[in-house]
Amino acid sequence: MIKALLIVSALAGGGEYRTEMPSMKACLDARIAITKQDKTIKTLCVPKGDETTKMKEFFGIFMGMVDQIIERQELERLHIEANRQCSDCPESE
Repeated sequence: MIKALLIVSALAGGGEYRTEMPSMKACLDARIAITKQDKTIKTLCVPKGDETTKMKEFFGIFMGMVDQIIERQELERLHIEANRQCSDCPESE
């Protein structure tokens, strides 16, 4: 199901009103009803993205960054270990 935002703008008042609608059909029906009341009012239905999907995408990007940081730390550790002069030498800080 596609959710929608109904944006209503009255030219005389200059204000804007937004409301979330349960579906695009409900939004389009409300738009028609509003236009019948006042022909000067502009209305627009805009699809609204799914918040769960947005959050999953955000955390996916975040976890990707965390994975890259961990990978770089491991590569740095391996590099330091490989370049150590002797096994008894302490690690340089």
